[in-house]
Amino acid sequence: MFRVWLLSFLCISSLWAHKINLFAYDEEGKLYVQSYFTKSSPCKQCVLKLLDDNQKELLVLKTDDDGKASAKLPAAEFSIVVEAGMGHQSQTHYVAQSHTKEEAKTLPSDTPWDKILLGLAIIVFFFGVLYWTKRKPRHI
Repeated sequence: MFRVWLLSFLCISSLWAHKINLFAYDEEGKLYVQSYFTKSSPCKQCVLKLLDDNQKELLVLKTDDDGKASAKLPAAEFSIVVEAGMGHQSQTHYVAQSHTKEEAKTLPSDTPWDKILLGLAIIVFFFGVLYWTKRKPRHI
């Protein structure tokens, strides 16, 4: 019984060797994708497809020898498919997080000006009270 369990464990663990891992992010309107089998085995020269919701190809790329590829963002939302041949494939749905420089100008600011001004007012008040309590009285 132990031998059967051990043999099945060894067979199952080897299945992960052919799993394609897919990592994607975007910055300033550019998409960066990295695909690999294991940390030491990148998905070299793999076909990378960017598909819209209707499975229409927006862009087709190939990964380099490090398993990386980059391109301009084709849309705000799409699917990324990496094909390594012989049935090895990975797919993920991607929603863009960054904006181009032109789009960023029209976005509302994330700076909390009211909190900054309140913090400065508290600092001025604190040092004002400290100055008032520590000042030397003047004798006329």
